[in-house]
Amino acid sequence: MTKSQSDVFVMTLPPRLAVILTPQRHSVLFALKGIIAMGLALYLAMLMQLERPYWALISAVFLQVRPETGLVIEKGLCQIGGTLVGGAMGLLILATLLPYPFIALLALTLWIGLNAAASAWVRQANFIYGFAMAGITATLIVVISIANPTSTSSVSIFHVANARISEIIVGAVCATLVSNLLWPARVSHLLQKHARGALNQTLAYLELELNPTGTHTQRHTQVDTLLQRIFPLSDDSSAVMYEGAQGPGRARAATVICHKTLSLIARIRVIGRLMRNHSELLTPALQDMLDSLRLSFKRMRETDSAEAAMEEVQHLRQQLRNARSEQSDDAPPLQRRFFQVALNLTADIILALEANRALHFSKEMQLRPQALKPYRDVQIAAAVGIRSALVFMIAAGLWIGTASPMAIMLMIMPVIFTILFARLPEPDRVLRRAATTSVLATPVALFFTLPLLALSNGDFPLLILILGAPLFVALLAISNPTTLAYGLGFCTPYIILVQPGNAMDFDVARVASNGLAITGGIVIAFMMFRLITPPSGASLRRRLIRETAADLTLIGHHRIKEEGFNARMADRLRWLTICDKALPEERRHFTDLGLTGLNLGQVSLWVQGRIHTQAPAALLACAAQWQQSLADAYQACAQGHCDSRFRDNSERLKIAMAQAGNLEQRNQELVAGAVERIALTFERMASRMARTVEPDDISANSTASR
Repeated sequence: MTKSQSDVFVMTLPPRLAVILTPQRHSVLFALKGIIAMGLALYLAMLMQLERPYWALISAVFLQVRPETGLVIEKGLCQIGGTLVGGAMGLLILATLLPYPFIALLALTLWIGLNAAASAWVRQANFIYGFAMAGITATLIVVISIANPTSTSSVSIFHVANARISEIIVGAVCATLVSNLLWPARVSHLLQKHARGALNQTLAYLELELNPTGTHTQRHTQVDTLLQRIFPLSDDSSAVMYEGAQGPGRARAATVICHKTLSLIARIRVIGRLMRNHSELLTPALQDMLDSLRLSFKRMRETDSAEAAMEEVQHLRQQLRNARSEQSDDAPPLQRRFFQVALNLTADIILALEANRALHFSKEMQLRPQALKPYRDVQIAAAVGIRSALVFMIAAGLWIGTASPMAIMLMIMPVIFTILFARLPEPDRVLRRAATTSVLATPVALFFTLPLLALSNGDFPLLILILGAPLFVALLAISNPTTLAYGLGFCTPYIILVQPGNAMDFDVARVASNGLAITGGIVIAFMMFRLITPPSGASLRRRLIRETAADLTLIGHHRIKEEGFNARMADRLRWLTICDKALPEERRHFTDLGLTGLNLGQVSLWVQGRIHTQAPAALLACAAQWQQSLADAYQACAQGHCDSRFRDNSERLKIAMAQAGNLEQRNQELVAGAVERIALTFERMASRMARTVEPDDISANSTASR
């Protein structure tokens, strides 16, 4: 076959099949590392005469899902920590409730539900995995002990707990060693890739906002994509801490990029809305400024050089400064304010580019910003916890009702999947893919692996060769995000079905029944994901808006700064985009509302910072009242109303500033321009929401807005 024919063949392959048949180099190395890690884990577990060595393999598989060294180390620590905590809880349940197996299972159900609910309050996948291990380790210890009541004693319980913990820790240690020593991949390189994607998407969004021909749908799609770029950069930055002395600096640089990206989104929307909705307010100076911004953003986006982008933004900043100084004395306050917004925007781009440079050249980042905070909602956590607990209860009920050992399998893999997949955008689709390949695990184990292993006479190299062939293919699938669910859905059931170890039984009936149980359990988990979904309706939208308004109120009391506000707003924006996707196209305004809240926080922080410079008590009181009215007006516009009290308080603020005498005339004009722009924003958003708001979106509790 010629090269051109080969290229045509590759192009005609379905993308998912191409991952297996024409793997890339990094996929082959990933699969090789996985096989080596699992082989080493199995060898040590068998050498130590552990009861179930195959759990060491499963432990190694899960650690290899993200192959970067820092991520593997972090996940290994989370796995070991979760295993120890789960082991302690399992021993506690058995020590107090062993004579009462039904109550012990109820306690285990509660423990699993609590761990699943707690996992919904964190964002990093490694920490979520730690909670999953805490739940599943306790399950292994308790269920195995209850399943053999005649041979259960305090000594045997300790041995069961010790074996489970040892098996899992052996797998974690082996995977960590292999990840560090063989073809290591670094989190720092992953962060550079995330940062490059986030900055490119940010520049594209900045340009789109100032494009007169851009549509609302295009802007909405672009900002959704941009937000999805921010969170991997934030989530993975915690793991770079384990990659040498430069790790903390790189983590801070990644967080700076996240914060500045959020600030840029908020600032450019202010300018874009003025251009689209209030063109009558555009002076010739403002129009020239918009043209300069748009052209500069386009040049920065098109360049491949970070240095060229830095030179371009510095040139733009100097150009804006010159234009601002050339304004006439009678320039409108709104024009003065928008020149200040544009200069702040260029400062954010410069800081983001400096942080990106620190990621590439190990430059120490002096800024110490707050990491992005996960949005913690009791109802969302309750939905995740109840779902995992129900899956376990159904499996436990089948075990009690049938007294079949295969039902034990129902209580293991499905519970892990319900916790690990809960944070994914479409977990039911992922589980459906995992169920598809879990069905294949049974015939592969029955008709390929077990017959060959029966002829191997216990030779370990042959064991690894035979066992590793199907696992290598599955690991190739795991190496690609689009096929990860297929690979994971095959690997873990396959290992549990074969159960490699020192005393393999080659029982066909056991393999067939366990395969049926595992697939059935994944199907049950799939159904639970369909039946119990985290809230995304009017109640969640109201809470998100109410909490944003509460943070806006805190600004007036000086209890929150810009970084803290951004850190808390980021995940709220993600949830608002999820809420938007559940609504008809004509009602998808809640992402815009969240971005408006983000900008209001930044603008009001700037206003309060200007006012509180040697301000008298009367002005401080007026500023606090203005900030509260801003938070109230924000909630009102979310319900389709325009709160006139905001304009009244804005006028009082202007009068108080003039009477206080501590602010220069230029600063008074800038503040006046800012509050006028905010009033226009509230009127525009209230008008849009009034056309689409439904009764469910109106809060029944008016005390939150007072």
